[in-house]
Amino acid sequence: MKYTTDTDYISFLPRLRAGDYLTYGGLQWAVNDFSTYDDANGYEMMEWLIESHNSSYYLLREVDPDNPETNINWYLSEEIGINRISGEHVGDNVQFSLWETIQSQQQPYPKLRALGRLYYFESETKGIYKSENGDQPRTTWDYWDEDHLWNLAIEAWQDRELHVYSTKKVSPEDFAIAEKSSNSESLVSLTYSKSNTIKKDRTWEWICAWGLVIVGFILMMSGGR
Repeated sequence: MKYTTDTDYISFLPRLRAGDYLTYGGLQWAVNDFSTYDDANGYEMMEWLIESHNSSYYLLREVDPDNPETNINWYLSEEIGINRISGEHVGDNVQFSLWETIQSQQQPYPKLRALGRLYYFESETKGIYKSENGDQPRTTWDYWDEDHLWNLAIEAWQDRELHVYSTKKVSPEDFAIAEKSSNSESLVSLTYSKSNTIKKDRTWEWICAWGLVIVGFILMMSGGR
């Protein structure tokens, strides 16, 4: 593989689709899914599922009209189990009522705790999630830590489906797109050519060997007479 040195991150990252590759953190990641999300207020989100070995994350591109000074933001998100979150105080088992609380449009919990951090409620978004499997409504509660570096997103879907994500801000400059190089293609072609040559040589060796056996057998029969 080879990696581009193109610094037009705004250009190449949004064009990523399933089947593409990119590098981040010294590893190569495969893009295995792409989807979008938006609401009536102009909020937009592009999501890419990226995987490497046994790790998987969502690369997110957010357009937030409520924050014009940072209109476009990039995040790296990892899904965590709902059992990892609690109320402000450890032991407050809010996770058992979260879906009903969100769907019934009740007042959001002002603070939640997860992964050793305390998060503060910031916003709620309601919109349509669009993917290859169709469009689905989704409601999201967003929480941020005190330094506004880590985000906790709680997504409520239909049929009592609930997902929780731990997210951190990233810079698009940390990513590079990976492309197939002509060297790797040439190597495959060369390997295939050598393999075919070996197979052909072995076939001729087999034919010659059997030819000698037959000739020897005929001579032996002729000598016996």
